[in-house]
Amino acid sequence: WAIATWDLDHPSMVNWSEEEKARLQEFRAKTDRTRPDPAPDPIVPPPACRDQLATLADELLLPVDFLQRISALLADKRQVIFYGPPGTGKTFVARQLAETIAGDSSRVALVQFHPSYAYEDFVQGYRPAASGGFELRDGPLVRIADAARNDPDQTYVLLIDEINRGNIAKVFGELYFLLEYRDNTLNLQYSDEPFALPKNLYIIGTMNTADRSIALIDAALRRRFYFVPFMPSEAPIDGLLRR
Repeated sequence: WAIATWDLDHPSMVNWSEEEKARLQEFRAKTDRTRPDPAPDPIVPPPACRDQLATLADELLLPVDFLQRISALLADKRQVIFYGPPGTGKTFVARQLAETIAGDSSRVALVQFHPSYAYEDFVQGYRPAASGGFELRDGPLVRIADAARNDPDQTYVLLIDEINRGNIAKVFGELYFLLEYRDNTLNLQYSDEPFALPKNLYIIGTMNTADRSIALIDAALRRRFYFVPFMPSEAPIDGLLRR
């Protein structure tokens, strides 16, 4: 385990060949899914421009390169999750960053997962109608996706707070496929209409590791999201209050 976590320039690995080091890196890529993903270099900030991120960094007392890295991750996969213990500013930073990226709070939607939250609440499902019987109603995911699709020149952001408190696989359903393949369409569970996630819709989730470790999140979800740590003992959260 020590060898798997050492840096490649560790003294114990000085005699390793380049081929052996390459095999170790390949092994890490296949087995270590709990580490935060590196920023995809050389992707540049969109969706938020550098000046906007610099202003936000000053307001949040965070390094601008930290926000630029998150912006680059969003530009690559369009989905990130902030994870860490309670009180580290995950939700606050997510909300401020979402408004900066979207350019207007009207293009940001916020939902919070909890144990009784279901696919019918998040995506689409039947609900009692005032006139009697049931009617098909869109959830926050479908509503903001439709708004983004009808306004392709603007950026929309969906915030999912406490994403790990719900049964994620049950809540997301077939969206697992659409999160990865934005160019494809799929029929939703209660509809025959083809549905897709537009490319101008970004998703930011927050995850409280006091409730559930990132290691317990299934591999399918971890593959579709980048994970950004908010740890009180690590930069840039370490020393934030002193700043």
